[in-house]
Amino acid sequence: MSIPPGFRLVPDRANRRHDGGRILIGGSPRRVLRLTDKGADAAQRLLAGAVVSDSGEAALARRLLDAGLAHPLPPAEPQLFDVVVPVYDDAAALARCLETLDGVQVTVVDDGSADAAAVRDLADKHRATVVRLERNNGPAAARNRGSAHGAADLVAFVDSDAVVDVRALSRLSEHFADPDVVAVAPRVRAAVDAGGVLGALAVSWSPLDLGPEPAHVHAGGRIAYVPSTVLMVRREPLLAVGGFDESMRYGEDVDLVWRLIERGGCVRYEPAATATHDEPSTWTSWLRRRIAYGTSAAPLAVRHGERAVPLRVQPAPAAALLLAAIRRPALAAAVATGTAARLRRRLRAAAVPSADATVAAGLAPVHASLGVARWATQLWWPAVLLLAARRRGRSRAAVVATVAAPPLLEWRKRRPAVDPIRWTAAVWLDEAAYGVGVWRGCLRARTLRPLFPAISSLRTAARRDMTPTGRPAE
Repeated sequence: MSIPPGFRLVPDRANRRHDGGRILIGGSPRRVLRLTDKGADAAQRLLAGAVVSDSGEAALARRLLDAGLAHPLPPAEPQLFDVVVPVYDDAAALARCLETLDGVQVTVVDDGSADAAAVRDLADKHRATVVRLERNNGPAAARNRGSAHGAADLVAFVDSDAVVDVRALSRLSEHFADPDVVAVAPRVRAAVDAGGVLGALAVSWSPLDLGPEPAHVHAGGRIAYVPSTVLMVRREPLLAVGGFDESMRYGEDVDLVWRLIERGGCVRYEPAATATHDEPSTWTSWLRRRIAYGTSAAPLAVRHGERAVPLRVQPAPAAALLLAAIRRPALAAAVATGTAARLRRRLRAAAVPSADATVAAGLAPVHASLGVARWATQLWWPAVLLLAARRRGRSRAAVVATVAAPPLLEWRKRRPAVDPIRWTAAVWLDEAAYGVGVWRGCLRARTLRPLFPAISSLRTAARRDMTPTGRPAE
């Protein structure tokens, strides 16, 4: 379906253009889009901010959006929405949440709170409807019960420990002028910087904060899911997929997003709208939350298979890394060099300029190594520690440097208010806690799927690299 008239586009910041705009490189997964002369002129006009004006531009705009080469700027026409706030024994947080939601229809779902009167008094103060569940059923059940109330086509789920104002929710609602969009989420940031290492981690490494760049959400993309901390959904597809899975205490938001996408819907991440969320204030509560989040990996893998794999790696880079691990550096270098040369030839055949093709080919094994390093540190950290302990001299230093690289690169990118050594230690601890949760979930679900990477064939991997998308677009 084409994008509706009235939309504008903003190019993704990672895009690169060549050959007079006839070649666009970017998107998620990264790809090469070749355009005809006519298509290049239209794309240049759209990516410069022109309004989509005819069916040809609308079709091209949809292609750019679906590829992640551009992001939508919808008309500033907010749509009507209802708000559902699930709460369980947290009246103080609920008070802060409701203060910014005056003026819209709000349903507070009391999920078995011990002090029901406090929840009702707060709801009455802010003219919100209260739905009381006599026992605690979990956030999925509370949201489902709340979504049965209200008449608007859109429903915004807002956790009671989150704060988002009506203007931000209205910004989200504008995206639904595109009939393909079924869900939109804002950026969720830490409510307060508590200082210290944990404060820096909360501000710069929260699993709820997906960063400052907009995205087309899908498994395998730069952003694979959005949390339900604040999430606006079109009511009809929400009901069509059965709402949130009430058997899941964690990961129910990821599951819902993927089911909506499987049904053919488009999910967007809109960081121009922001919300804040209370983060754990002690290391014990932080790590407990990370372990709990990790337990969702196994149920998600059982339900969604390949979408939930922790890492995808191509056969050749995997072979090179394995050879390096078993101390065959010459063979590893030969495989990596051959793979890079082959990728460069493919990119040059797709009319990618020589300099870009060379850089992409050279970075491919680096990205593969970083992905494997994070996977190993997160899920197999006891084996990594044992390997480092058994090695000596340069071998031990190489192991430590490999696993330190991902958090150090993130430190350089995010510039948290803490030195790189303490940041690296904190990230390692955070990742290890998540890995403990993954293992716990695997034992419960009797599956090992979330522990092992998927080896992608070269044909499958082509969708994840800078590769041609087919015939030139008009």
